[in-house]
Amino acid sequence: MSFQIVKLHAIGSTNEELKVRFRESELPNLATLYTDHQTAGKGQMGASWVSEPYKNLTFSVLLSNMSPKISDFEINKLITVVFVEWLRQKLQIQAVIKWPNDILSVKHKLAGLLIENMYQGNFRTGSIIGIGLNVNQKKFAGLKTAISLTQITGKRYELDSLLIDFLTYLKEALENPKEAISRYEQHLFKYQQETRFRKGASTFTARVHGVDDSGRLMLEQGESILVYDLKEIQWIY
Repeated sequence: MSFQIVKLHAIGSTNEELKVRFRESELPNLATLYTDHQTAGKGQMGASWVSEPYKNLTFSVLLSNMSPKISDFEINKLITVVFVEWLRQKLQIQAVIKWPNDILSVKHKLAGLLIENMYQGNFRTGSIIGIGLNVNQKKFAGLKTAISLTQITGKRYELDSLLIDFLTYLKEALENPKEAISRYEQHLFKYQQETRFRKGASTFTARVHGVDDSGRLMLEQGESILVYDLKEIQWIY
C-alpha cells in the first residue's frame, strides 16, 4: 500500500510545515510529513514535544476527506482510538487514552497527539494529525513520566516500517470511522474509576464519567457531573 510520504532530515514542526504545504498545493488524503529531528515540536495549548533525534517517530498526517457529519472532537476520538488499537493489535503494547490526547502505557506517556483542524469559513478543509511516539529512546532527562517502546519490550524498532504500518492501519480504519469513534470510552484512562485530580492549589477525588460532545472531561462527584476544559485540572496517578 503506497502513501505520499515526505521525509525531512530536520524541521521545526511537522504540523506547521504540513499546514503550509496544504495551503500552497493540492495534497492527497493521508499525505504525511516525517522527520528524523523535530526541533520545535508542538503539544496541546502551546506546550512543546521534545524528542531525541533519530530515535522516535515524529510525523504529521493530512486528513482531507472527512465527512462534515464527523465533528472536530470525533476526529480526536477516531485518531486516538485507532492509535491505541494499532499499538495493542500490531505491537502488543497495552495502551490507553489519557484525556485529551496523551497515550499511556504502564501509566507512563508513550505518545502525544496534536490535532489541528483547518477551516474556510464554516467549512473544514482538512485536519492535520501530529503524532510523536517514543520508540527507541532510552533516557528522558527531566521527564519522569515518559516511556518508549524499547523500554517496554527491550526491542529496537525500525522507524520507517512502523510509520508505514500505522498509516496502513489508519487507512483501513477510515473506511468505517464511526465504528472506531464508538469505542473511545473503552480505551479511556480511568474510565468509571475514582481518580485524584489537582485544580489550582487543591486536590479532589472524582469518578471519570466520560467526555462530552465538546471534548470536555466529565467527572462525577456525588450526584453532580462536573465538566473541565483543557488545562483546567491535572491528573494525579
